Amino acid sequence: MTNRVLIRCKILQIAFSAYIDKDKGVEQAEAEYAYSMQKTYDLYILLLLLILKITDEQKERIERLRTRYINPVADKDIDKRLANNRFAAQLAGNKMLMSYLAKHSDINDVLTPALVKSLLDKIIAGDTYGFYVSSENDDYETDKSFWKKTVKEWACETEIDEALEESSLYWNNDIDIIVTFIIKTIKGFSEASGVEQPIISSFDAEAGAEFPGNLLRDTILNFDASTRLIGECASNWETERIANMDFVIMSMALTEIKMFPSIPINVTLSEYIELAKLYSTEKSATFINGILDTLVKKLKKEGRLTKE
Repeated sequence: MTNRVLIRCKILQIAFSAYIDKDKGVEQAEAEYAYSMQKTYDLYILLLLLILKITDEQKERIERLRTRYINPVADKDIDKRLANNRFAAQLAGNKMLMSYLAKHSDINDVLTPALVKSLLDKIIAGDTYGFYVSSENDDYETDKSFWKKTVKEWACETEIDEALEESSLYWNNDIDIIVTFIIKTIKGFSEASGVEQPIISSFDAEAGAEFPGNLLRDTILNFDASTRLIGECASNWETERIANMDFVIMSMALTEIKMFPSIPINVTLSEYIELAKLYSTEKSATFINGILDTLVKKLKKEGRLTKE
């Protein structure tokens, strides 16, 4: 479940901070997590808004071409497909999106005119746009497909990354996963739904409120117990020599394995190996995989773990 991937990433960041700063209690960590998730949801809204901003910029460019004093361009010579994109028009009237933006108008400040213009230039110069405007299919699904492909390219867009980093520390490393949420949202849109089309309302709500709260709290409260257990399974390592990030990743995985019987062990192990690759190193991933595998076998043998 993609939203659990996001939640694990956020909890790892907060748990690591709590492990380093021993004075940070559970309540403070929970408050920080809630704020972090809110900022991440803001990023989701921000990228949806970026679609609208780029579309509006294209409309303004067309209007300038039509009305310029010297050599105005005739309507028949202007390509209006992007400006008239049906999906973007539907999104512009979306009730959930407009309601959120009305309450959080400061989100607009991140998308500067210079950024929007630069991104539009890159879109128009790209292959995705070229295929789009030359396609014989001129319908809602083609319009929607164009934005799915375009948003996917944003995951590698340095200019967006830099703008996000300047605006909020909580958006570091979030762009990749939020792009997947935007694509999921676009795929779910139906022309028949009009302005009533739902968008994601929050990330915690989708995963189930108990998962993030219990995972964060129990990971922090059980750091000492995890230290002892990991130490027993890392026979060739002194626990002091284990990198802090590696230890927190293993502590989280151990907590999830013990506390959430509905999540298969292989799913948990796979997710935390990926977290190790993202936040630590390839060697750490191999090391963590070996320790967690030993931990699971030990817990099963002692009858402290019954799930498969």
